[in-house]
Amino acid sequence: MQAPPNSVSSPESGSIPIWRGVVIVALAAVTIVACLWGTSTATKSEPGVVMELPGTLVGLWGSDQPVSEAEKVILPADTEFAKKIYSDGLGSDIHCQIVLAGAEKRSIHRPEVCLPAQGWTIKSGEVVPVKLADGRTLEVMKLTVVRPVTLNNGAQRDLTSIFCYWFIGKHATTPHHFVRVLKTNLDMLLHNTNHRWAYVIVNAPVLEGFVPGGKDLQQTSARIEAAIAELAPQIMPER
Repeated sequence: MQAPPNSVSSPESGSIPIWRGVVIVALAAVTIVACLWGTSTATKSEPGVVMELPGTLVGLWGSDQPVSEAEKVILPADTEFAKKIYSDGLGSDIHCQIVLAGAEKRSIHRPEVCLPAQGWTIKSGEVVPVKLADGRTLEVMKLTVVRPVTLNNGAQRDLTSIFCYWFIGKHATTPHHFVRVLKTNLDMLLHNTNHRWAYVIVNAPVLEGFVPGGKDLQQTSARIEAAIAELAPQIMPER
């Protein structure tokens, strides 16, 4: 009897069908990756980011912000932070922060996971290229998020915010969580390179209709991109 097309020989020979062999190989690969991903690194590798935010950004003065109690409780103790609010004193603020993983990988996650927990609804997300001040182009993830707020007069309105972020590894950047995970595992497996990932967040509210002279959605987006263009070369070494 002719062997079935999905087997290497007849069933009587005890051989393993091709599709089963493929599944076994795939499961083995997944197991290796899962072990690498799930194991804490004994030592910290060199980060790809400078953990110091500039004193000014797009003409705004920056002030350091404390790490929240929630961040201290949820994230590993060796997670590092740099946080500033850049303000013109009139309520038109830009928020910046860097979160750098320590020996464990669970410090870094997709912001899409934590934003809904903070009351934000994600309306849209897209990758946008930003031309940096040093001539490089950086791809960042731009989210448009909304949540209800209560005004001083008791009325409720929806507040929109623009939320941009990207991940920085050792000689690597990406706006995509899945690319970060894939690159982490492949580089550990093939090149013995451990990426101590950080993510950078730059966000600002859309204050049109909330404060006099508040910027609209397009103006807010442009301002955030200008802030990233100025910020990124200062915290990302040439690569």
